[in-house]
Amino acid sequence: MIALKESERPWFIRSLEKVDKTYDEAWKAPTSYLASANYHTTLACQEVHSTREAFSYAAALLAADRPGDLERAEEILRHAAALQEKDPAKATYGIWSWYMEEPLEKMSPPDWNWADFCGKEILKVLAYHGDRIDPGLKGELEDALRAACLSIFRRNMHAAYTNISIMGSYVTLHAGELLDWPWMFSYGRSRFEKFVRFTRANGGAFAEYNSATYTTVAIADLTRIRMTVRDPGVREMAEEMLDDAWRTVSGHFHAPTRQWCGPNARSYTWLTAPSTLSFLEESLDHEIALTDFGGEKDAEGKALPPFSYGLDWAYLDLSCPEKYRDAFRRTGRGDVNEAFHSEIDLRSPAYSVALLHKEEEFALGSWETSSAWNQRRSLLGFWGGRETRFLNLAMLHNLYDFSAGMFVVAQEGGHALILSSILYDAGDTHPNLDMIRNGKIGAYDLRLRIEAGGALAGDWKLEGDRASLSDGGLTVSVRLIGGSFEGRKIALATRSSGEEKAILDAKPDLH
Repeated sequence: MIALKESERPWFIRSLEKVDKTYDEAWKAPTSYLASANYHTTLACQEVHSTREAFSYAAALLAADRPGDLERAEEILRHAAALQEKDPAKATYGIWSWYMEEPLEKMSPPDWNWADFCGKEILKVLAYHGDRIDPGLKGELEDALRAACLSIFRRNMHAAYTNISIMGSYVTLHAGELLDWPWMFSYGRSRFEKFVRFTRANGGAFAEYNSATYTTVAIADLTRIRMTVRDPGVREMAEEMLDDAWRTVSGHFHAPTRQWCGPNARSYTWLTAPSTLSFLEESLDHEIALTDFGGEKDAEGKALPPFSYGLDWAYLDLSCPEKYRDAFRRTGRGDVNEAFHSEIDLRSPAYSVALLHKEEEFALGSWETSSAWNQRRSLLGFWGGRETRFLNLAMLHNLYDFSAGMFVVAQEGGHALILSSILYDAGDTHPNLDMIRNGKIGAYDLRLRIEAGGALAGDWKLEGDRASLSDGGLTVSVRLIGGSFEGRKIALATRSSGEEKAILDAKPDLH
């Protein structure tokens, strides 16, 4: 029985119809535009067709069950399942490429997470619609699921990679029961128990700490375990981890600005995305309106969308525990202070402290120690109420976040002292995919940046080694205490985005 409520079906159908309009009959998948290359793909500035989104769309079609949906879903599933690597002798056995236009051997490098992501979409089809689809297709999907599970088993991801540790546990647990595969279920349980022990040792804090992107993924997959896995011990552990997740989310939510505050081990934005606020509102049973934007616009002047129903939610009974719900209504003065470890892991600082100070007027969070990787939010602040402003700390190499940068922050209340340095045995744009060689880089620009954005209306005022920004009812003050780089004194300066674009376009000779 899927979790879609009849009262929410119109939202679900509206979201599905948007994807319907992008469907490409030739590729048997929705079409999207890839603006720039990512870590794993060499594709950019073109239309693409995602294998993962194909599986997800097919599962949504089966949940909708409109005329013609079953037939389209079966076409999609046959096509997508056939794109999996089927050769057990290959390292990529059991996974898919991200995009149908780019086979696995051309990816840079392949992403083994796709066994987990595609595997859980296949589970939706088999668990909820296995008796509806063509028997031959069902067999193909069962074979694909087995191969995905074996890939997950062979990789055996460690507990510090929070969302994949949970997701792989779910896929192997549920597949073990569904396919009557006892040893795979046993592996899934052992893996999940390891994750639970690891999280307990951190006081209930996930290693991918306080990530709006990946904590919501974790909540979704823990909810799947609670809903679908029959083993009572496993379900009890899932409930415990869900409580830990919601404790972190509620503790870091700032109700006046509707922002999921920092610090974050992994984040792709500064302001909380409307889709994330929609996820939270759905989990709060719409008791608290978080997506009533009141005519707010994005950076391009486009109106922000109202509540947006995620297609995945048709299969999820999302629910924030009652004891945490008041945090989404109001915010008082308080602090969050958590110390934990994450083994030797790139996605979260090892052996560090996460701090957050919240008041009605503002919130400021920081890591005690952190890298400057572009997914890390080392110092992040919000203020301005519904017209939210943000403050972010970054180190840039050629105007791109410099992973080798390192911050040490001492924070008390709304005050923070920042010490920055550079690691010589780290990565450039990524912690380990483009390592610095011999401690040397070529650069036409290197800077430490404290940036403000969002609904910002004011400008920085610079006076010597001090700068201030008065806007949104608060004043942000910055003072440069000292420092040098390669024996040269550093200076405080202001730059507009236009000036930075001019520097980037010029690209001075690195030599």
